[in-house]
Amino acid sequence: MDVYRTPAAELDGLVASSLQPPAEFVGAARRALGNLSAALRERGGRPGAAAQRWRVLKIVKGGSSGRGTALRGGCDSELVIFLDCFKSYEDQGAHRAEILNEMRALLESSWQDTVLGLSLEFPEQNMPGVLQLRLASTDLENWMDVSLVPAFDALAAAGGASTPPASRSCGGTS
Repeated sequence: MDVYRTPAAELDGLVASSLQPPAEFVGAARRALGNLSAALRERGGRPGAAAQRWRVLKIVKGGSSGRGTALRGGCDSELVIFLDCFKSYEDQGAHRAEILNEMRALLESSWQDTVLGLSLEFPEQNMPGVLQLRLASTDLENWMDVSLVPAFDALAAAGGASTPPASRSCGGTS
């Protein structure tokens, strides 16, 4: 790869072929993130339970994957998950660990080779308030580190957003 000798018109192709992850991995990772998000939206709270303890209001993507700046090898993605059960930042802090445990159990039970060619792993959890997971290609040449961050939707609580008002409690009481 000789960037200095590459004509300007060919730079996009050079970046795509040399620096960005293969299109197959990007597509598989997007499908996996979509499946994981759908599992959280559909079965928020207790897996298999009739009544959900919490509901996803919206999911906001960030990180190099979310910005489209992912590089070959490893990349990252942050999913900020706004939940209806958080009534305040204090409530979020008090119940975040419990919610993260429920999210992990839900994702582990719903994965089962959801996307061909990718594995789901949960590395050592070393960031408080975040559920970390890794989507890895079966050849282990590419991976995406994903951070799930449950959050209180302060804009909706202040009446500045169009999301439904919080209606559940994370602490087990409604």
